[in-house]
Amino acid sequence: MTLPGVSSQQYESFVPVYDVIPEHWEMARQQLVEQLKKITNQLNACEIGWFLDQEVVAGKNLFPGTTASTNQNYRTVLRKVFATGALPNNTQNKYAHGIIVNANFTLITMYGGASNPSGTFPSLPMPYTSITAGRNVQLDMDQTYIYITTAFNYSGYTQSFVVVEYTQEL
Repeated sequence: MTLPGVSSQQYESFVPVYDVIPEHWEMARQQLVEQLKKITNQLNACEIGWFLDQEVVAGKNLFPGTTASTNQNYRTVLRKVFATGALPNNTQNKYAHGIIVNANFTLITMYGGASNPSGTFPSLPMPYTSITAGRNVQLDMDQTYIYITTAFNYSGYTQSFVVVEYTQEL
């Protein structure tokens, strides 16, 4: 989807290097302001490397709302990380997330990973789809909880985290 009046170059992360500044202050000032805007926009468009257990701005933007929406602003993506401990043994664990899930909520992505320092396979992505039947790890989320469901004993994975990225606006 291309927005009217927007070129794809506006979304590139390349900031051109200029080594020539006009001699006259008014022209130089205008060029400096434009360059500072470009630098600021590129820095703000970068994903933020903080994965915290509190709601933070992820440094990502989602396209504007549906065509029925009058709001044509980009939607800010938020991130929250949950320490979910050991994976369950052929059952389901739930973790309260504290995120407001209502008509303004849109899930962007939910993923995680688990560690088993003494196992043959010391790391496991989540969700996990195994080629062996009954060894999947499923992630779900409702208005109150994040659920990790296993049909196998994954309790040897003693440390796990779930990352949720979402928007809170239409």
